[in-house]
Amino acid sequence: MSGNAHLTDDPVGDAIAKAAPVALAAKAQQPVAHMIVLAILAGAFIAFGSIASLVAQANMGDGGVVHILSGGAFSIGLMMVMIVGAELFTGNTMMVLPTLTGDLGAGRMAGAWAVVWIGNLIGSIVIAGLFHAAGGLENGVGEVAIALSNAKMAKSAMAIFCSAILANMLVCLAVWMAMGARTIPARILAIVGPVMIFVSAGLEHSIANMSILPLGWLAQAGHAPDLAGGLANLASSTVGNIVGGAAVALGIAYGHDGWRKAG
Repeated sequence: MSGNAHLTDDPVGDAIAKAAPVALAAKAQQPVAHMIVLAILAGAFIAFGSIASLVAQANMGDGGVVHILSGGAFSIGLMMVMIVGAELFTGNTMMVLPTLTGDLGAGRMAGAWAVVWIGNLIGSIVIAGLFHAAGGLENGVGEVAIALSNAKMAKSAMAIFCSAILANMLVCLAVWMAMGARTIPARILAIVGPVMIFVSAGLEHSIANMSILPLGWLAQAGHAPDLAGGLANLASSTVGNIVGGAAVALGIAYGHDGWRKAG
């Protein structure tokens, strides 16, 4: 369908698609100082989600139900990001949409991505370090962190890239649906399902990996961290996340006639 018939079929979907380019462009226009602080907070919130996920798995075996519970625990991190209004790189990959519509310049988008990615990294590392210093990696949590970190580092670049596409398709789907929610409970409900899927499936989220990899390294006392391997993981997962986020934003917006410039 097209035209007015399309608009009356799905008013909520059309409204989100119309508002998304403007909202995403506005995020990139913030003062850099505000953006970096909000990005550091988002990295911290996702790190808290990573910690919750590890705690949920500690001493619980390796069954599917445990992974689903772990995914539910991790989703708390994205809930905090969305409700507080922090800046998360993986969600901001959808800025390709306002760049396409002409609401945002490509240079501004790239600059915003760089600032937020770095801020997310800072927040993630700080929380991972504090959790380690607080003794949080004891009682089986450290063992889970080591196993998860090693599994991520063992993947090939192509596996990480493909996994990251899938991960951010789900994350951006959660963010997109939360954009249409009018209440906090509705936002929470929109976030839980997609995030639970990506975590329980072991998919690669670059910002989550910014805390998971350091936590795994910190849990291995006396072992030098594989920084080169960690950076390679982040590079592949970052590119895959961009592809996945772009695919969701552009695909949904196109389906709802949202590729036109706002106004």
